[in-house]
Amino acid sequence: MATDLPVSCACGKLKGIAKGVAPKSGNHIICYCKDCQLFQHFLGTADAVLDAHGGTRIFQMSPGRFEITSGSEHLKCMRLSPDGIVRWYAGCCNTPLGNTVATPKMPFVGVVTQCLPDVDAEQPERALGPLKHGVNGRSALGDRESLDAHDSIPFSMLLDFMVKMLRWRLRGDHKRTPFFDAGSGELSAAPNVLSDAELEALKEQRAAFTASAA
Repeated sequence: MATDLPVSCACGKLKGIAKGVAPKSGNHIICYCKDCQLFQHFLGTADAVLDAHGGTRIFQMSPGRFEITSGSEHLKCMRLSPDGIVRWYAGCCNTPLGNTVATPKMPFVGVVTQCLPDVDAEQPERALGPLKHGVNGRSALGDRESLDAHDSIPFSMLLDFMVKMLRWRLRGDHKRTPFFDAGSGELSAAPNVLSDAELEALKEQRAAFTASAA
C-alpha cells in the first residue's frame, strides 16, 4: 500500500511530503560509497546517518513525488567535484535530503531517510519495503566479510532503475520537482562545489572515522 511520508529537517524549518511511497514505487537501498560518506562528513552528520559500515540508507524515488511545502528558502546543494552528483540538504540545520544528477532529464532523487521522521530507524522496511540492495560495498568500513552488499551496483538494479526513470519522465515528473526550475531546467540552488583543499579535509575526516570504526 502506498503511503505519503512527511519530510522534515531536524529543526523543522523545512517540511514536505514524499508521496506514494511503496516498495514498487522506488528502490530501498544502502549505499556504502566514499562520496556518500564524505557528504555526511561535510554536513557533520556522519555519526547520526552512517551505519556501522559507513552506509547511508536511501529511498530512490521520482522527484515529482517529493514536495517541499514550506521552508524552500533553506534548500541548499553541494558537489564534491564540478561534475559530481548534486547533494541536497537543509541549510538551516544541515539535514541531508537527497541526491540527484545535475539535469532534470534524468528524473530521480535518492532520498536520505534521515529527513523522513516517520521511518523507524530500527525497522525502516515498514515504510520503505524490503531492502533491495546494498551497493558499493567495496568502500564499506570495518569487517566486510558478513556484509550483504554488492561491490559496485548490480546491472539488474541499473536496468530496473532506468525503466522506472523512463516511466517517471513520460508522465512528466521531471517538470514537477523542487530541485529544478520548471522553466529553465536550472538547479533550484547554486551548488557549493568543494575546492581541492576542502575535499582533502573531508577525506581526512573520513579516514579518522574509518579508523575509529575498525
